[in-house]
Amino acid sequence: MEIELKVEAVSPLHLGGGQGDVNIDAEVICDRYGIPYFPGRRFKGLLYESAKEVGEMMARSGQELPATETLDELFHHDTDAVDAQLIIPNLYMWPRKEYQQIRRGCAALQRKYPGLFTPRDILEQYTSLRYQTKLTNGIAAEGSLHNMRVVDEGLTFTGIMELTGENAPDYLPLLALATRNLRRAGLKRNRGFGRLACSFTVLDGSRKGQRDASLIKEVWR
Repeated sequence: MEIELKVEAVSPLHLGGGQGDVNIDAEVICDRYGIPYFPGRRFKGLLYESAKEVGEMMARSGQELPATETLDELFHHDTDAVDAQLIIPNLYMWPRKEYQQIRRGCAALQRKYPGLFTPRDILEQYTSLRYQTKLTNGIAAEGSLHNMRVVDEGLTFTGIMELTGENAPDYLPLLALATRNLRRAGLKRNRGFGRLACSFTVLDGSRKGQRDASLIKEVWR
């Protein structure tokens, strides 16, 4: 089954790519054209941790949640089971087809105007720089100035993940709660950065757009 994911940056978000340059200490992940995105592999790891947290909360409250015991199977942690599989692609600011069209447009402009239309120009449309320094007795410590680029709050990343396997529907309540429970990502989470609002919609025809909410209500009856 296909599930549409939406991840909104409620506060500035830094998803680091492990790179920087002479001007930027910590850059965000972006494609070759300068368009920021949310790596699917990273989101899957965050979702796994969120699902574990949900399972622990349910256990402590004395409630049972289907598929919690087989969570490692779904995410393929310490198991060879392949009955169910969760596939999460990279998440972009537009639906995949629209994103591909924008990529082609950016590529054409960058080829035609290489000095005027660069990946950095595009990146700066969706990001900002944040600076910090260490203070000692109210005075900035020498050499402590640090900056990082962040994705601007309010941007939403989207993509279609796939849940396959005979027992796939059993995982939906857990995934619904884990998605809603996923609230933070990236660096400086204890400084107000990286707050998220996540949701998903099961794409199933007539009930499209309604099933995610009904799943959560069903779990908490």
